[in-house]
Amino acid sequence: MKYFVLIAFLLAVAAALPFEVVEDQEGEQYYVVPVSREKRQTKWGVSDSGFGIGHKGTILNNDNHRLDGSAYAGKNWESHGVRPDQFGGRLDYAHKPSGASAFVGADNVRHFGTDVNAGVKYNLHHSKNWDVDLSGQYGRHFGGPGGTGNPNAGVLLNVNGRF
Repeated sequence: MKYFVLIAFLLAVAAALPFEVVEDQEGEQYYVVPVSREKRQTKWGVSDSGFGIGHKGTILNNDNHRLDGSAYAGKNWESHGVRPDQFGGRLDYAHKPSGASAFVGADNVRHFGTDVNAGVKYNLHHSKNWDVDLSGQYGRHFGGPGGTGNPNAGVLLNVNGRF
């Protein structure tokens, strides 16, 4: 009985969708269904170990700059309370004319500390056959059972040629 009610409900929703019938010059008829553009995405999921939710979207986008952001949170079934067990976020910035980019992010796991990361990339040379860029990253773990860790940093010169 519950499957019959579910199928009837789904058919009613499908029949209630708005659409137009458009006819072209040859007399062919087409159904036109409105489509909305989604710039932000929220995803959630449930698994055997817990559940989580994440959201990402474009904060700023014009001819010169783009800024994207994301955040997430998760909760394990075995933990107590309503506070999330893990959460974090990230911001990504891109300067379109120069090809430079940067990011900063942080992830926290309850009782295990916080990881913080940041990085930049600068395009030194760009041509049809060659790309040269300089990038750097920094990361560090704070807190948790092992305490605050040593910084992890690096600089990379990347040369890419197409023959």
